[in-house]
Amino acid sequence: MLQNVVEYLIQNPDVKERVQEGTASLIGLTEMEQKAVLDVFESPDCTSVSPLLYW
Repeated sequence: MLQNVVEYLIQNPDVKERVQEGTASLIGLTEMEQKAVLDVFESPDCTSVSPLLYW
């Protein structure tokens, strides 16, 4: 499920920005999962392999 969320946010950068700003939420994800998704996009190089630590 997390992979699907990340893929969706990559394909929809406007939604990703809203989630990062806090004006949209990731319904259906636990607090830890939401933090993991946001951490991936807040990392300086979100295309590296290191964010895959969460999954």
